[in-house]
Amino acid sequence: MNSSYLDYDAIAKEYNQRYPSTQQWERGQALLKLAVRGKARTILEAGSGTGYWLNLLSQVTPSVFGMDFSQGMLEQSKSWPARLKLARATALQLPYKNDSFDLVYCVDAIHHFVDHRAFINEAFRVLKPGSALAVIGHDPHAAAASNWYIYHYFEGVYDTDIRRYPPGTSVTKWMQEAGFENLSSEVVEHINNLHVGESVLKDPFLKYNATSQLALLSRPTYEAGIQKITQALAQARERQERIVFRSEIQVKMILGHKP
Repeated sequence: MNSSYLDYDAIAKEYNQRYPSTQQWERGQALLKLAVRGKARTILEAGSGTGYWLNLLSQVTPSVFGMDFSQGMLEQSKSWPARLKLARATALQLPYKNDSFDLVYCVDAIHHFVDHRAFINEAFRVLKPGSALAVIGHDPHAAAASNWYIYHYFEGVYDTDIRRYPPGTSVTKWMQEAGFENLSSEVVEHINNLHVGESVLKDPFLKYNATSQLALLSRPTYEAGIQKITQALAQARERQERIVFRSEIQVKMILGHKP
């Protein structure tokens, strides 16, 4: 394994391959409902990446802000129809005034923040009273919530995710300690993709730069994982058996409100 730092500038141009048009993203619908319900007029995404989710939320308000440390990802964000308000910064020092936003959220990003608790404190600071923080992603610590073939075929990926991702229980605890109230945690998306046989090789999430899990691997380690998959396919053909590669993942939204 490489270090847990990933150079997103190097993979920014290919990153949106993880969002195939055929995939329905229930987490996006959950975000839209949250923004509409809260009548959000100013929205901030921490770790906004290529701006995929911000572009979606521009349906609710034109005042959508995104911050990311990767300049390459921010450049990709400029290609969306929405006029996103972008800043290069870290989630530990949000470059915004106190009480600025009606909604702050992050999607599949908190594991990239060096200090998870510091981000939550910063989110509390920049939120207006009565507004919400939503932390969205999967929790590899919850064994029943992550049955992903990537973990089984690529050496070290699961162990690295356990180190990177904070448990959902810890996120809830830190939010409470920061001052958030009315805390809740709910599953907002059930990923249930079953790749039968050779079809797994067309999975967009199997590409080297599609996810941080694989992009953090050295090329030899990645290729070794691909080789394991091709060997499993060959063995299944030889035995005339059906082999299924499962991506069964629960995506949760942990929500808290600033009083």
